[in-house]
Amino acid sequence: MPDSVAQRHLSYSASVAADAASSTAVEDHDETEVPREARLLWDSQGKLIFIGDCAPLSFFQTVRQLVTSSVDANAFSPQTSRYSVLENAYPKTSAHSTSRTAARPHVDTGRIPSSVMAYLSVTAGLVDLFDDARLVDEISLWAVQGQANDGPDNMISVVYYLVLANGHLGHDQQLSQLYFDFARDRALANIGGNMSIATVQAFLLTALYSLHACQINGAFLFFGLAVRAAYSIGVHRTEVNSRFGSEMHRQRDRLWKSLRVVDLFLSTSMGRPPATSDVDCTVPYRATDDNGQEVFDLLNASVQIFLIMETIVVEVYSKRKISLRQTEGISLDLREWSTRWLPRLKATVAKTVSADNASDLNGAAQVMSTYYYAVILVSRPFLMHEVYRRKTVDSQQTTPTPSGLTSAKARLADACIDAASLMVDPIHDLIQRGLMTQRAPVIV
Repeated sequence: MPDSVAQRHLSYSASVAADAASSTAVEDHDETEVPREARLLWDSQGKLIFIGDCAPLSFFQTVRQLVTSSVDANAFSPQTSRYSVLENAYPKTSAHSTSRTAARPHVDTGRIPSSVMAYLSVTAGLVDLFDDARLVDEISLWAVQGQANDGPDNMISVVYYLVLANGHLGHDQQLSQLYFDFARDRALANIGGNMSIATVQAFLLTALYSLHACQINGAFLFFGLAVRAAYSIGVHRTEVNSRFGSEMHRQRDRLWKSLRVVDLFLSTSMGRPPATSDVDCTVPYRATDDNGQEVFDLLNASVQIFLIMETIVVEVYSKRKISLRQTEGISLDLREWSTRWLPRLKATVAKTVSADNASDLNGAAQVMSTYYYAVILVSRPFLMHEVYRRKTVDSQQTTPTPSGLTSAKARLADACIDAASLMVDPIHDLIQRGLMTQRAPVIV
């Protein structure tokens, strides 16, 4: 990324906040309407489901209608209005998966390392559920010795099959679907049994598989099961987690943070209320070293930016209005996050030259994309305000009268477009370098 672009990138939130501050002095009570964009869309089965105001697909449909009504009625392909834009259809061959996958599917131990690497690449920045350094060995040992102990209530087997299912999805979809169907059916069959870490992991991994397969509504439903299981064993309370020893304490804390990240991603993607909350949560979202400096941690960076996005959804999209004073506060939060995390994330992406470190690279790319999308989300109402204002001016053929207030809103509209460009450029570069994973749900 050129230095000039990088400088604009780092000073981004500061300029947005400066605009808000100066404009607040012009008219403190001014508020901009947040367009009501929620709608019912057809899912892969042709049934109507709700997609809320902040969801990207709601915005896409608004833009589509605006372009076709004002620019060119044939600007979009007819297929872009169909349910296929929402999600992929679930494979029809899985309709009788329970009988077909009653036997334990065979696991080729030779393919486990590549599958685990693919799993880590596609989930980095979203979840952190295992000791990554030991995961290949643990799954390999299970594949060799675990069949004798693989009873119908063995949730560890379910978890490992789901890891492999997520890992194989980009390279062997048929095998991936076989593993997924078997593990999902086992997990659902044991839903009334004893709740454990493996139960939460199983349903979270089921939700992730659905996300990677572009079946977002299924992901939303499976994730709800993961959250309720998590609350039932208390992973949202770090003092409870600490009773299980240091290693399990860390795993349970990171499981909760993973749930928060996926929850807020799903909530923003679908425009629906989140399933988790920090009201009764004591798990810390920051870690410092002996010198008091924040430790570089993709999961912490991810959950922190998603918490800012949660504020945007609750304070802006739920209330249907945004003021320049609100924008100022959110912009300061974004600037503070970017100062701490963006240079390190960019360095992680820049120094990766091979697929060996693909998980770190893809995780950093997904977290960076989340930041840019947060900027897009907070400035999007001003973009639409400016679009409709200019459209009205053009239709009336009058000369607009600029003011400090109008100028500030126009700059916020420009900021929305700039953020989109800054999000696309590094991702395009990674694709050109052949380092981008194919199924990164945040980027998709």
